[in-house]
Amino acid sequence: TPTQLQLTSCSVIDRVNAMNRCPILFLPTLLLLTGAGHAASSEEDASGASKPFVLIARLHALPGQSSKVIALSDAADKAVKASEPGMLLHTFDRDPNDALGFVWTEVYANSQALEFHLQNPDLIKYLEEVGPFLDVFTVELYGSVSDSAVNMLKATGTPTKHYKTELGYIRDFKQ
Repeated sequence: TPTQLQLTSCSVIDRVNAMNRCPILFLPTLLLLTGAGHAASSEEDASGASKPFVLIARLHALPGQSSKVIALSDAADKAVKASEPGMLLHTFDRDPNDALGFVWTEVYANSQALEFHLQNPDLIKYLEEVGPFLDVFTVELYGSVSDSAVNMLKATGTPTKHYKTELGYIRDFKQ
């Protein structure tokens, strides 16, 4: 089973957090082995997984590498805008207290949009390229997200924390 696999390569997050320099060429295979990309079940839809949610990715550049991180992030932002209609908001912001800290704020239309994002070749390329310039990369999810999307994200090796919605609402964004 996929959970029993012993991978000889490390994930981009392992590389970033341990400051190793190994490729993540196995990521697309890992995503397929973990069931990535399957449609959400009606149970997941009933749980709110078909609603918009927020993802926050926190990055920290190595000293002297922030300009490279910004340049690579700019290219990734443009590629995501062109290829992911389920990404409703995608911003890259600098930490006001740390010149090497950055935050991606992303709003997804639904869990399927996150699954699509995780399989996007442009994202995979970005993670491969930016990884050597980072010492931290973590993700926080806020809202109702399908188990399959959360598991797919965790399967990448990214430290992930999911804050499940207890209460609140989402306005209709249609204009």
